[in-house]
Parts: sequence; C-alpha cells; structure tokens
Amino acid sequence: MNIGFVSTWFERGAAYATKAYLDLLKENHNVFVYARGGEQFGKGDPNWDFPYVTWSPKLLDSNINLNHFKKWIKKNNIDTVFFNEQREIDIVYKIKKLFPNLKVGSYIDYYKDNTVKEFYLYDFLICNTKRHYSVFKEHPQCYYVPWGTNVDDYRPVEKPGKDLTFFHSVGMSNRKGTSFVIDAFINGEIYKDSKLIIHTQKSLKDSFGYDEKELSNYNIEVIEKTVTTPGLYYLGDVYVYPTMLDGLGLTMYEALASGLAVITTDHPPMNEVINSNVGCLVEVDYLKSRADGYYWPLSIVKLDSLIKNMKFFVENPDRLLQMKDTARKEAIEKWNWSDRKKEINKIFTESTVIVKEPDLNLIARHTVLEKFRRRFGSSYMFNIISRIVKK
Repeated sequence: MNIGFVSTWFERGAAYATKAYLDLLKENHNVFVYARGGEQFGKGDPNWDFPYVTWSPKLLDSNINLNHFKKWIKKNNIDTVFFNEQREIDIVYKIKKLFPNLKVGSYIDYYKDNTVKEFYLYDFLICNTKRHYSVFKEHPQCYYVPWGTNVDDYRPVEKPGKDLTFFHSVGMSNRKGTSFVIDAFINGEIYKDSKLIIHTQKSLKDSFGYDEKELSNYNIEVIEKTVTTPGLYYLGDVYVYPTMLDGLGLTMYEALASGLAVITTDHPPMNEVINSNVGCLVEVDYLKSRADGYYWPLSIVKLDSLIKNMKFFVENPDRLLQMKDTARKEAIEKWNWSDRKKEINKIFTESTVIVKEPDLNLIARHTVLEKFRRRFGSSYMFNIISRIVKK
C-alpha cells in the first residue's frame, strides 16, 4: 500500500511516535509524510527532511490546506491516511467525502469529552495505552497495541562519573512535573548526596522562573538544547518523571531501555508501565481538570512522596543496581517496539473502509464550537453556547 502519515515533523515526541509506525511499515509498504504546521518544521534538518516528506504551506497554522492536501493524496496515490494528534476534524470529514475509498486511521492521543464521537469518522483507531483503549474500545475497528521503543537505539551506556545522578526531561512541555522535581531535590536536601540533570528544549527561567546559576548551587545542571536519538539518558541512573499528564509517556520507555530506574506518577498511563521491579510510583495528591478540557485530568503528585522515592535510591544503591538491570530486561521483553511489527502491518493491511458516508452532524457541532471558542475563549458566554450546541 501507499501509506501517508499526517503529523508534526520535527524533534518532538509526537513526531517520534509517527516515525515509530513508519519504521515498522516501510519495509512492506511505500510511506509518505505530510508535515502539518502548528509549531515548528524540521525542514532542512537532516534528521527529518527526507524525499518522502511534504511540508505544509503554512508553518504556524495547524489547519490543513485542503487543496494542498488533496493534491498530495492524488500525487502519491495514497491508499491509507494515518493521522497523529489531528485536532481539526473537518479535514477528516472533507477527505472522506472526496475520497470515499480512502482508508483513514488515527493514532489516539488528544481528545475531549465532546470530541470522542468524532473519532467514529475514522475507519480504524490504534490505542497504545489501556487508558485510551478504555474510551474507544466500542469503535468497530479499534486496536490496542502496547507502546514500546527501539531497544537498539536506546541501550545502557557507561555513565560519566560515579555520583548518583537523577535525570529529568522537560522537552517543550510544562506538564512533565519539572517544578516538583526541582522542589523535591532542594527541599528534601537530596542535593547533598546526589546530582540532578535537567534536559530542556526551552528556557527554565522563562517557563518556570528558575535561575540556572542559583540551581547550580544545589548540584543541579541544566542542559538547554535539542538532542536527537538516543538522547541524554546515559547521563543518569534514575529517570525522575512526576508528570501531571501524558497520553503515552514516551520517555519512560526510552529510559527503561537505556537501563535507568524510573520514578513517575502513580496514575495511568504511567503505572501501566512502571512497577516496583523497575522503579517507584509517586502518590497523587489530587486531580484537577485542564484548562483546554482534555478528557483526562491532571494528576498532581505529593511532594513528600516524591522526596521519599528519590531518597530511596540514595539510601539503597544495591537496589538501584538491581532495578537498572531489570529495567533493561523488561524493555527488551515487554516494550520492544519491533515486536509489534507483524501486528501493526496486519492492522494497516486488513482493516477496511467502514465510513463511506460520514455523518455531517459529527463535525457540525465541533466546527460551531470552535468558531465561538476563538471568539469568546473559555468565558461564561462560551460555556452557555457550548451547552446549547451540545443539545
């Protein structure tokens, strides 16, 4: 088949998720990428700019240009389109109307309570966590395929230095629990017996208000740059990740494969992956809804629990060595993405077109609400309009 992926396409977790699917399919199928806008482009980057990539005409607009997209489908004779984190559902409806025999699938990550039904416009869905699958399992072609990582790219490497080192990745997000990590490391006086390395793609000062010079006084090193696979996991012993919300938790799998013990939030999907054999789970203090109305709530960890779990590794070096060894073994046995190759190829090959006449009502409500949201934001007026439209 000719399979086209629609995704962000630069150094970011969502693009790596798309690339993971592409890698499993490219041996048996022709693969193409339509790099949509919205944040950044990897155009000109040798790690992302390939002949099979077509760049959206607008960098900062995540809305897909229908004419440009339609030409891409025709030019490459696309049989199957697979969307990753596609929030503008109208483009899905339009191409289903234009190409009734085109099979359209989606990777499940971002959805709201009032957008779940819109995913029935897709012919097939793939969920990589049990939590996502619990929402979409009634879809006639919804598949649960546990996530994983490339255990050849991510592997244990001898760490420079002998001091116990905690490692934390911020990426480009504010929801990875970065403030909790820093506060726990300082307030728990963990800096007296260990080191903390924070890798970020953006300024900690601008995003969280922390001054790097001040942090260095507490044995905290900040590395601000973009790093390609296999990342900087080799710098740490323990990956500390008290994330508030994750659709997948990509870095957990990478850390395990790299031979790091993992501290993370005791909430799905994190606790679907991490157990007492490979790390520690941090107690949740409370849950709260996210401002944009994402389906799942934010989980806020207890700082005392995070401190306790970080101190555990300071006080139990032998247990740490056991966990690091087990982490690598579990990554190979349970989270090796290449083991999913046969299943993923089967899904793309054997799933069928089931939505030939998409229901306009599924998109109409979303389109109306989006127009009012842009005008009124999350105001009282928008909430009133939203209730009327839902009826």
